[in-house]
Amino acid sequence: MADQQLAEKKPSFIENITTPVREVSRETIGELRRVHWPARPDVRNLTTIVLGVTIVMGLLLGVLDFLMEQLFFGLLKTEPSLLSIAVLVVVVLAIIILVLFASRERR
Repeated sequence: MADQQLAEKKPSFIENITTPVREVSRETIGELRRVHWPARPDVRNLTTIVLGVTIVMGLLLGVLDFLMEQLFFGLLKTEPSLLSIAVLVVVVLAIIILVLFASRERR
C-alpha cells in the first residue's frame, strides 16, 4: 500500500517548473561543448567585416534617404506641374516594381 502511494505521488509544483529548466540547461551545455569555436584572429576579421559592411550600408541608405527627401520636398514645394507629377509617378512605380521583384520567390 505504501509503495502504491509513492508511485502515485505527483511531483510538486516546483519540480514541474525546475525539471524542464534543468534538462534544457544540461542539453545546452552539452551542445556548447561540441561547438567548434573560431580562433581569435578569425573572430576579429569577421567582426571587422560585419562592422564595415554595416557602416557602409548605413551611409548608403542615409544618402539615399536624404536624396529622396530632397526630391519629394522639392517637388511638393513647387507649383504642381506636369513634370513634377510625372517624376512622382515614376518614382512610385519604380518603388512598387522593386518591392514586387524583391518579394517574389526565386525559382
